[in-house]
Amino acid sequence: MKTYISLSGFDSSQIVSLIVKYGIEGGDCIILIRPEEEKDPRGEQTVQAIRDLSRQIDSSIDLKIYRVNHRNFEEMVVSLKSLIENAKGSIIANISGGPREIFLAFTIACLSLSNKIFKTTSYSDIDRCLNDIVLPSISAELEEKQKQILLDIIDNQPTNIGDIAKRLSFSESTISRQVSRLADLKALYLVPKGKTKEIRITLTGKLLL
Repeated sequence: MKTYISLSGFDSSQIVSLIVKYGIEGGDCIILIRPEEEKDPRGEQTVQAIRDLSRQIDSSIDLKIYRVNHRNFEEMVVSLKSLIENAKGSIIANISGGPREIFLAFTIACLSLSNKIFKTTSYSDIDRCLNDIVLPSISAELEEKQKQILLDIIDNQPTNIGDIAKRLSFSESTISRQVSRLADLKALYLVPKGKTKEIRITLTGKLLL
């Protein structure tokens, strides 16, 4: 099966071009990304146009609307990353169209999971064509200990090296060394707090997990 994940603005032609280019059949899925709150009726008109088209092709095509909070950029990126991770079949992602702030968040989510996406497309405003694009792989490969540390920080932040060591049963020197490496990757940041340093996760850290 194929899962189309596409930004959705006021123009349904981009999504139609996507479907025509790669084909669609019963059992496939279309996921349109829309803001959590919207007042302009043109957004719903676009959704309805795609819904009508999918039903004409095959009633078993699953059309879903995925809502994101456009006022919280970090939350959007993490949510869209989760959407991609949980999508089934061959994922075809269209990163053109839709509000700019959602476009940027979706692009970052796609970049962080480029190995999971089968095809990525972008509709050109210059030549009015839907083009295939190749996403570079920019995510780092984490060691198992580094993943454990990041997950621990997410659950317990703000925290410090001593507390992490106790919870994970590692030596403080091991935690200190790994935290330093993760800081170099911008996965976490350290804030001086008296004689220790307070550790918090960054958006990059969440994307790496």
